Amino acid sequence: MQAPDPLGGARAKLGVIHRQQVHRDDWPDFGAFPRDQYPLALRKPAARQWMRRAREELGSVYEFTAVAHALAEARASIELLGALSRLVTDEVRHAELCGRMARACWPEGVESAAADFAWPAPRLPFPDAPRLDATGDPEPILAWAADAILCSCCIGETLSRPLFETVATVCTDPTCEAVLRQILRDEHLHATFGWEALAELLPRLVPASRAWLERRLSDRLASFERGAVHGVTLEELAGHEIVVEPGDPSRPNLAMLSSRDYAMVFYATIESEILPRFADLGFDATHAWAARPR
Repeated sequence: MQAPDPLGGARAKLGVIHRQQVHRDDWPDFGAFPRDQYPLALRKPAARQWMRRAREELGSVYEFTAVAHALAEARASIELLGALSRLVTDEVRHAELCGRMARACWPEGVESAAADFAWPAPRLPFPDAPRLDATGDPEPILAWAADAILCSCCIGETLSRPLFETVATVCTDPTCEAVLRQILRDEHLHATFGWEALAELLPRLVPASRAWLERRLSDRLASFERGAVHGVTLEELAGHEIVVEPGDPSRPNLAMLSSRDYAMVFYATIESEILPRFADLGFDATHAWAARPR
């Protein structure tokens, strides 16, 4: 099953509404990307990384929409629902930005390597939300939403910001950097929403749900570690300092990081930001990290 192509133009009338809402903040001029200045050997892997980002951003659209639906059924506060609606719109824009940058990098591949530009239907990293039962008790839905927000926002969006900042620093192309800077203008809001929303939901959970969420934290950390470090172990990075130097135009970089770079940013963010924030919310974050499945 394929997800709807965010770059498709067949739905003309809806497209007008879409562009008015999504193509804002000085939409980058993708036509200005100097493709001929870069060899195919550089553009092709860059396009694949951009499409991977595009699919991840599209996945966030589905995730935040699912959370918004569940919280609406649980009659959550208008502040929660309003913030979530902003996040959904942002992620639609991010998916399109990254997808268009991928096509700008490697337009020849859109037809010759169509699988590289496919939009498979995203798989949510959490099960479907429970429905409101006959008792009308929203607590099971709120517990589910707390786990989803813990996963997608508190961990996922908090990691996104330093990763995009690092990529923007090493990037040497103005169009690529413009895309990254647009996305970065939203990332801090997404992470902040996660921590504030989780803080609002936690007092409404019964002890059994809170204990379950503690166990889920350990599993979530392990899942993100597997996806982010690409086989680079924490032991390999011990004693190494993260130094991010601005990109050198004599060595073009179309917003790419190595596996080692991804791993270093991941572990540094876990240590300096994510675990302390969970501890501030009353989680035994040190234990959750140490007990994560390896």
